[in-house]
Amino acid sequence: MSKFSGLELEVDAPFRLILVHPFTRQPMRDPEGNPAYIDHYSSDSEIARKHQRAVQRRRLNMRGRMKITPEELEAESIEILAALTAGWHLVDLKGNLIDLPFSQENARELYSNPAVGWLREQIDESTADRANFSQGSSTN
Repeated sequence: MSKFSGLELEVDAPFRLILVHPFTRQPMRDPEGNPAYIDHYSSDSEIARKHQRAVQRRRLNMRGRMKITPEELEAESIEILAALTAGWHLVDLKGNLIDLPFSQENARELYSNPAVGWLREQIDESTADRANFSQGSSTN
């Protein structure tokens, strides 16, 4: 136990983000009434820190050779969101089940799609919201 355990958040336990419809602002649900969700880790988690160190190493190795492009920055942000995603239950905008198993590759493809920027925005905000990782807020 850390000397500072009273200050710690549960950043290494996943949080369940209930997806909100981009137009109605209501929780999205499947035909049985179950909420659509994405389980994810905090942007302060060890997963995020490991990913950021790898990005920094790559950038340091590139120093002097070329500048980072906007496309590379976008790809890095997609990669971190995919890395932080731990699972999901997805439905489409009409409430139909999207029967696609969670995988890092599927998460990367989802977050890369500009037409689902609304979803990417929700997950991006949720990973950074420290209130989601207070004691007892995880999906475990």
